[in-house]
Amino acid sequence: MIEGTTTTHRAWLLLSGVIVVWGLHWTVTKVGLESIPPMTYAMLRVLVGAIVLALLMRRRRRLALPDRRDLPVILSYGLLAIAAATALMTVALLSAPAGRSSILTYTLPLWVVPIMAWATRSLPTRREIVGLALGLGGLMLLLNPLAMDWSSPDALVAAAMLLTGAVLSAIALVHVRVHHWHGTPFDVQMWQLLVALVPLTVLAFILEQPTSVSWDLRTVAILLYSGVLATAFAYWASQSATLTVGPVVASITYLGVPVVGVLGGALILGESVPLTDLLGMIVIGAGISLVALAHHSDLVAREDRPSR
Repeated sequence: MIEGTTTTHRAWLLLSGVIVVWGLHWTVTKVGLESIPPMTYAMLRVLVGAIVLALLMRRRRRLALPDRRDLPVILSYGLLAIAAATALMTVALLSAPAGRSSILTYTLPLWVVPIMAWATRSLPTRREIVGLALGLGGLMLLLNPLAMDWSSPDALVAAAMLLTGAVLSAIALVHVRVHHWHGTPFDVQMWQLLVALVPLTVLAFILEQPTSVSWDLRTVAILLYSGVLATAFAYWASQSATLTVGPVVASITYLGVPVVGVLGGALILGESVPLTDLLGMIVIGAGISLVALAHHSDLVAREDRPSR
């Protein structure tokens, strides 16, 4: 077992938590951007996450410099999956509906599969490919390209930003799996956030006025959700689960995020949910279930195989 991995059962629980937290976070962010500038929002959520993790590490007496051999994964995940992807997502949400934005971002497995194949010289299993096809097919039903206004420059720029964020996150997710870990995701998570905080802070002060934030109870609640759950918890849980189930299985499972995102956008923001969206959710659910069952079957087969 790779150091830092968790049990398979716990990994699936973590993935389920990430799906719900990140799915609802699109709607939370959309609301938060009404009172917080985008780069300032990204900076503050990462800052809150880093503070929370520092307090947890101190309480557990694990607040120490990470092993320098984990520096590559600290830099790659911090800069690509957190700083770049968060900044691109937050800015794109200014001109894109919350539900549709989450759909474009979770083309993630489309990029993870070829990157993982190139990095490890291995191909996904047949059932993973079928699950991926089902999941992406459902994603296209949710996206419904014919219903989008492709003539709008703002929509095209937002789509390009979200797709770029998905590619960068895919690269970081694969690196989490192939990196030879010397600590654990918990040991490096705060340092990844601190790495991400540097460019986000620079951009916030260059492009915006962070001191202009309208502070009230709603703003505090939004930043606590974004910082504690969607940042400190979700990024740690994502890396921990990926070490156990692998980036292909994890990224296909994350197709559940836009399902929660679309439902959250409908329930909280009043965004419409046409019949094609409901059909897409069912197809995505079938793809995730197939991959989960295939992964479970593979584990059972390996446990039943006699040792030599």
